Amino acid sequence: MRTLVSIAAALVLASVSMNAAASPISVNAIAETLEMQGYSVEPVQQNVISVSVGELSILIGVAGPDGDISYLTYLSGFSVNQVSHEFLSRFNRDIKFGRAYIDRDGDVTIQMDRNASGGISLKNIESDFDVFLSLVSKFLSDLESATQV
Repeated sequence: MRTLVSIAAALVLASVSMNAAASPISVNAIAETLEMQGYSVEPVQQNVISVSVGELSILIGVAGPDGDISYLTYLSGFSVNQVSHEFLSRFNRDIKFGRAYIDRDGDVTIQMDRNASGGISLKNIESDFDVFLSLVSKFLSDLESATQV
């Protein structure tokens, strides 16, 4: 009987832990985490914040029932003449975890999404943010190399 109670208690604790992990992370928790790392963070909309990194403004949004997270930045100062569709296609082919495109307004945009199904931690957010910064850096480096040819 004691074994059954122990097993039942373990299952309840596991269920509670899984449900806690599966609940979406709030945009406020993301903002606090990035502020603790020294970034300047401003609210934009209910589920969207803007993080300043040098001259970049990175938008982070939380959406959907799982709390999926999107990272997005617009690279001002670039025109369609500097960033060809061929360059974008090549970059997107080589980078599997993000994408670069020209939006409807003609802005060069870099975006990365995180599927949060099953839950994610604030450590995942920190890591994802670093990956997104690396993605932007690679894009700019590749663009510089392409324009010097």
